[in-house]
Amino acid sequence: MNERITTHFPEQHQESVQTTSMYNRSISTQLRWSYLISSTLPLLLVGMLLIMLSFRAQQRAVYDEQISLATQASNNIAAYITGLEPQILSFGRRVLSNDTDDVPAARLEQTVQELFRRNWPDVHDLTVVDTEGQVLTHFSRDLILPGEMRDPGDDPLVQAALQQGRGGWSDITYTMDDRAVFTIVLPLRTQQPSPIDQTGVSGAVRATVSAAPVQRFLRPATDQPQLVTYVVNGQHEMMLSDSRRDWQPPTGLDALFSTENASVLYRGGNGQQVIGARARVFPSDWWVIVEQPSSEAFATLRRSVVLLATLVTVVGVLALALGLFQAQKILRPLRALGAGARAFGAGQLDYRIDVHRRDEMGQLAQTFNQMAAQLSLSLSEIERQNEHLRNGLMLARDIQIGLLPTTPPWNQQSLAVEARSIPAYEVGGDFYTYLALPNDRAAVAVGDISGKGIAAALLMALTSSAVESQARHITRPAEVFQLLNRLLSPRLKSNRMNAALVYAVFDLQAHTMTVANAGMIAPLLICGKTCVDDKTRNSVSVCEFVEVGGFPIGSLPDAGYQEVTITLQSGDTVLFVSDGVVEARNASGEMFGFERLEALMTTIQEGYDTSLLVSFILQQVQEFIGSAEQHDDITVVAVQPTLLPHEAHDSQADLHVESAAATLSVHTS
Repeated sequence: MNERITTHFPEQHQESVQTTSMYNRSISTQLRWSYLISSTLPLLLVGMLLIMLSFRAQQRAVYDEQISLATQASNNIAAYITGLEPQILSFGRRVLSNDTDDVPAARLEQTVQELFRRNWPDVHDLTVVDTEGQVLTHFSRDLILPGEMRDPGDDPLVQAALQQGRGGWSDITYTMDDRAVFTIVLPLRTQQPSPIDQTGVSGAVRATVSAAPVQRFLRPATDQPQLVTYVVNGQHEMMLSDSRRDWQPPTGLDALFSTENASVLYRGGNGQQVIGARARVFPSDWWVIVEQPSSEAFATLRRSVVLLATLVTVVGVLALALGLFQAQKILRPLRALGAGARAFGAGQLDYRIDVHRRDEMGQLAQTFNQMAAQLSLSLSEIERQNEHLRNGLMLARDIQIGLLPTTPPWNQQSLAVEARSIPAYEVGGDFYTYLALPNDRAAVAVGDISGKGIAAALLMALTSSAVESQARHITRPAEVFQLLNRLLSPRLKSNRMNAALVYAVFDLQAHTMTVANAGMIAPLLICGKTCVDDKTRNSVSVCEFVEVGGFPIGSLPDAGYQEVTITLQSGDTVLFVSDGVVEARNASGEMFGFERLEALMTTIQEGYDTSLLVSFILQQVQEFIGSAEQHDDITVVAVQPTLLPHEAHDSQADLHVESAAATLSVHTS
């Protein structure tokens, strides 16, 4: 019993260790993922959202700043030019007024020169024309334009002023000495329009103005050296820039003017990727363009995004580290509990867990220690009871062995018998008994009680005593079984058990064996003489099962039994075995079986006595079982009658070997 417990213990311990490790890994993984999802992941998501919102807001601010710079420059240019227009109109009206009053030209020229010097430092040329486009007055500061000066009457702006009463600005051009200038044309109106000319235009004034103030307005009031500002006309051709020497204008501005957005990202000056913004100079078709390289424009944006991302990452890592630390604080006592469980599984019942905490985990560890102490006491009590039970079982084993006969109650020279029973546990249900009957007869009974342990042992003693008491008064084996079935059925059924029996009566005078079987394996008759196998040329014994059977005692209340009588020859051996022999299994689950038993009997040499035969069979069965556990009781009984002197029956023995079996006569009761 102790050996069986020791054999199974490592497998149970290994299974418990694997189960504990599996649950530890599962809880550890769940805790780590729960902290990651509950703390770090939301923080990372919020951080990513903040980074994205900050990026978009700062990106929009960069675009808005570009638009603001372009709008500021365009407003300054428009204010400057519109500030010149009233003065130029006033001069034109004075010219028309002075012309009608016959003011001397010298005096008018002196007045204009004084105006050029004091009030109009940026005006280089003034021309006043009548409604026919004829020059009334022209004053110049020696402005040199490329090519010949065009007639004012052919100027489209002058024509628009005279015919439509609409002023305008020309594109910025350059003089021969590389000065940027542009032309302002304004209509001169009379106080009372005539019925013919409803526009009231009495002439036009044209002024050529220096673009130097415009260039100054293009220089933004910022300290950004990479910022470039320039002016383009209605055809998106550059007219004037803020005089950056190391800058080349873009090849095209379609990307900037093809969208409704006033500021976009495109390939700008010097072939760089720039942030450009446009703003119109009203009321002309001039446009102010402000460009800044995207690397410079987004430098602050990138720094802030990197800083915010670093901050979110650091906070996330700290939160994750804190979560993992908390998980470790929870897992540490769980691992201690697992170690305690494994130690208990290994048999270390004195193992205790060190308690360092006062929380729920500490209470659990204290409960574990209390359970361990109680379990140690319980196991000590169980061990004491087991020891008492083992002593009782050993006593029962000794008593049961004492119930089995050691020698038959007859002279073995006439009927040799050898029996041995090996219980699977301390006590078993197999038994055998011998009976000496009148008229030179002897009986052998072999039984097997269903079940194992104490119950089978008690019913074995009852059945054995019943067989011995009834068989002394009844001569026929079948009648003995019928009587036993009536007597034992109530007790066997109440315990849901039955008794398998084989009962054989040997008549030494008649040289016969009468046998009945109630659920046991049929007896095996081994002939006394051997024969030669034609194939292997080896000597083999002739053996066969005596075909007789019936239901076990206690199975059916009115069960009928039959008996078989066979004639025996000198040297014949009758073998009785329990089902523990043929149903023995090895480590692979293979059964010993009937075929292996019969093949084993064919190897028996002539002259084998019963003692050697029983030892040989038990040895072969034990070797077959090997390291596997014996699950059933094993009983072997060999009977060998010495019926006649060997010399007187040689002829009969030879005849017996040739027939390979005795004559069978069946008597059914």
